[in-house]
Amino acid sequence: MENGNFKTVLLVEDEGLTRSAMKSLILANEPLLDIDEADGFEQATEKLSARSYDLVFLDYQLRGNSTGLDLLNWIGEQEREVQTIMLSAQDDRDTVLECIRSGACGFISKASEQGAGVFREALKTILSGRVYLPNSVLGKGGHSPKPVSTHSGVTVESLNLPPRLTETLRYLLQGLSNKAIARKMNISENTAKEYSSDLLARFHVTRRTFLIVEMARRGIEMPMGIAATAGATR
Repeated sequence: MENGNFKTVLLVEDEGLTRSAMKSLILANEPLLDIDEADGFEQATEKLSARSYDLVFLDYQLRGNSTGLDLLNWIGEQEREVQTIMLSAQDDRDTVLECIRSGACGFISKASEQGAGVFREALKTILSGRVYLPNSVLGKGGHSPKPVSTHSGVTVESLNLPPRLTETLRYLLQGLSNKAIARKMNISENTAKEYSSDLLARFHVTRRTFLIVEMARRGIEMPMGIAATAGATR
């Protein structure tokens, strides 16, 4: 698979055998990825502080006092420029949406009976630059959005929004807060809020979390070069 989106990956999983199996599956899909591993919160924060990563696969349940959600919130608070994909056997709608609200760019269910097949499908979607969410959020019709052509993806620009709203949506899809968007666009936080509210209205959703879900349904590509730096506001 050609992947122009990601080069460096951090895999955070406390079960050694599971971590090894996941690494093998990832490399089978994209053998040129540079993958580091972490077995918990402390090791992950050390690696994230010492090196920049394009993508983090993060287990929701980690051993010890800090969970995967704690690490996700840490990434947002530290404004680390990385896209984070949550992994969990607990894939109910509330859990998935909680992760998206906290800044995750996707969620892979570990509960599916299809096991490795679902993970491979998820990897294909994520490494091609699209949002991947489980059935519990997307509804009927499978885990992934409608297939996107391998030659021409569905980009944010194809939505034909005004330029400033297009830019705002790109940042929202990366999980940036209104404050972070304001800094990126050199505008006031109130203006960023207005742009965000305009987008919610245009796509008939009430929260930015549901906006990400809607983009997943449409197969919209995750914009690259603008990494997530903060958790989404509720």
